[in-house]
Amino acid sequence: KGDKEQMIQAVLNVVRNAAQAMAGQGRISLRTRSARQVTLARKRHRHALELRISDTGPGIPPEISEHIFYPLVSGRAGGSGLGLTLAQTFVAAHGGTITFESRPGDTTFTLMLPVEGGENGKT
Repeated sequence: KGDKEQMIQAVLNVVRNAAQAMAGQGRISLRTRSARQVTLARKRHRHALELRISDTGPGIPPEISEHIFYPLVSGRAGGSGLGLTLAQTFVAAHGGTITFESRPGDTTFTLMLPVEGGENGKT
């Protein structure tokens, strides 16, 4: 359970960054899977949703990779540097995490979100 609009915005922010970085050239893919026995925010969950957003763009410049989720950090001229900050804030508010791996031609952001269990609320 969670805020639908925040989750949509988090995914759109990551996808928008990928599209802008590729300037109309390349491919973006979204893949989901169910993960089992995942620890998120120091809490163990029986199930989690894993969403991988990958692109074939130029990659994240190494000089900003350690700060990519900070406000006002952007690898693009004219970028506000708020998209990934908001994505991380929304994902964290839902008990999840967002991480990335990047090299030229292959950048993947991974969102992990806990999934509630059945009626008894166990995860």
